[in-house]
Amino acid sequence: MATAVGGGYAAAAGFAALMAVALPATGLVIRSEAVVLSSMLAFLIYLALLIFAFAYRHVGGLCLIMASGAMAPWAGAWTLARFTVGS
Repeated sequence: MATAVGGGYAAAAGFAALMAVALPATGLVIRSEAVVLSSMLAFLIYLALLIFAFAYRHVGGLCLIMASGAMAPWAGAWTLARFTVGS
């Protein structure tokens, strides 16, 4: 249960951070709207990950999926922020 809640939250927060940085970088929306949009979408991602976690049968595989699903968007957000913030 801790993997479902913690891993899902980390992955959803990483997705929100990535989208909050990526959307203004593309010029599609302004920064404040990007933060609100990414936060609302993160709730749906979190819900989907919770449902997936409770339906998945193997705990070791679930930990691997949640860890990689959480690290990838955080790494992308950090990298994108380094290149776009301040320019």
